[in-house]
Amino acid sequence: MDIYAQIISNDWLWLTNYAFAFVLARALWTAPWRALWRNNEQFTALIGLLLGMGVLWWLPVGVHDGLSLHLLGATLCVLMFDWQIATLMLTVILLVTLYSKQVNFLMLGSAGLMMIVLPILATQLFFRLFQRYGIKSYFSYTWWNGYVCGMVTMLVVGLANGLLLWAIGPYSWFTLKNEYWVFLPILSASESIVTGAFISGFAVFLPNSVAYFDQDIYFTNKK
Repeated sequence: MDIYAQIISNDWLWLTNYAFAFVLARALWTAPWRALWRNNEQFTALIGLLLGMGVLWWLPVGVHDGLSLHLLGATLCVLMFDWQIATLMLTVILLVTLYSKQVNFLMLGSAGLMMIVLPILATQLFFRLFQRYGIKSYFSYTWWNGYVCGMVTMLVVGLANGLLLWAIGPYSWFTLKNEYWVFLPILSASESIVTGAFISGFAVFLPNSVAYFDQDIYFTNKK
């Protein structure tokens, strides 16, 4: 992530910081805090996922600066806690990761827009498509929003990051193709499995912890 500070001018870095700060301010202002404090299941899940994903973000897989990949967890967080809590949660993880790796904090905004805002927007788009056109069943909910959306968000972030590095960074198309994008299918499949498995489990055993899951709608056979 530190490569953003090397390839992007300071003016653009500050612009991304302002944009990301606006997103954070809106998330703080509109977050469903009362509902979170009153929901013990959701609050417990929040603490557990915060710790677990912090480890995943801290252990990326890569060969060069900027060409590292790790599971995002953005789709899972949005489905569990809504976009506001997901944004703030992932930002805390990002800040801890940057601090532990002694990365230039000037690129916080660019990294946040790429690794937090972009996958959250993709997740919201997929969920709205599901709400409008999807079949209201547990299987359809977990398959589309967990497995499919988890895979697509990882692909979107990986492709967008690679294109940015190719357009203004030090890496050629050949390097990106053979040393970065070649790993995307594996990471996307892993993101899909992890997201789908966790949201499936939470929806069954702790349905009240999932913000976008209504038992009366998706458990069609429930009496």
